[in-house]
Amino acid sequence: MKLASYTSNRKGFNGLFNKLIRKRFNGAYSHNEVVFEPSDGVDHLMPDGTTQPDANGAVWCGSADGTDFIPAHSTYRAGKRGGVRLKRIVIDDTKWDIIPYKKNPLPAAIWFVVHQGKAYDWRLIGSFTGVIMSILMEHSNDKVVCSEACLACTGFKEAQRVDPCLAHVIVQSYND
Repeated sequence: MKLASYTSNRKGFNGLFNKLIRKRFNGAYSHNEVVFEPSDGVDHLMPDGTTQPDANGAVWCGSADGTDFIPAHSTYRAGKRGGVRLKRIVIDDTKWDIIPYKKNPLPAAIWFVVHQGKAYDWRLIGSFTGVIMSILMEHSNDKVVCSEACLACTGFKEAQRVDPCLAHVIVQSYND
């Protein structure tokens, strides 16, 4: 299992949030993904039954994203936009900083299967990017952001307090 932290900018509205999050935390990362590998022993939990890369080189990743559609096989909110999901992604090392994640991948994969479809926490993103947004947006303990999902899946307490830059530092500390 690895942690991939996004260093590039997406296009349009998403790219604006990439920049705001990096600026707010004076860091290099705006998004995190847990990357599942063939050696993790979690093939049976992946939607297609394997952690092998597909023909395009995409691998199974778990996170929360505000704009992705929740897959039809999800426990919650299938077909809706934004939330916890497992998704195949081509992890291009020119756009991602990839580090080992020295935690047990089995409970992490189970966490993503169980929580898949939980809504995205725009309020928490608002608090990351500015105080006024955090006041205007409704809060719910049932909503999740990327860094929270990537830490909560391994049992990290108070994961909702961690931004993508700090999540990368925390996972790196497991490797030291």
